[in-house]
Amino acid sequence: MYKTILCAIEASPEGSKVLTKASELAKCFGSKLIVINVLPYTLLPKDYQKTLREDISPKIEKIAAPFAISQKNCLIKVGKPYEIICKEAAKKKADLIVIGTHSKKGLHAAIGSTATGVSNHAKCDVTLLRI
Repeated sequence: MYKTILCAIEASPEGSKVLTKASELAKCFGSKLIVINVLPYTLLPKDYQKTLREDISPKIEKIAAPFAISQKNCLIKVGKPYEIICKEAAKKKADLIVIGTHSKKGLHAAIGSTATGVSNHAKCDVTLLRI
């Protein structure tokens, strides 16, 4: 049913939990699994953005390693998270986006602001995981 799954994670234990669930879905459907982390630091100088990417990359790769996800399928991007996630999902022809939610207060509490943006703007299915 799903050929390509894009899993949006943070470099945290929660990110590992989300990736675990995405990996289970990928195994069930025989899907290609791509991991993305988006740094929301667009107002910082480009050289500092590059440093941030270089710092986070090994952390994301460490989270992805137990799932046998190659480096080329671990994306680190800078921008508005929901926009970048939706853009990359379209670019990679993802059928499903998997993202965690963890906010606990306000309108975005039920889902979270990034998850809300992804679910409202994605052109494919979205699975929200409570973490």
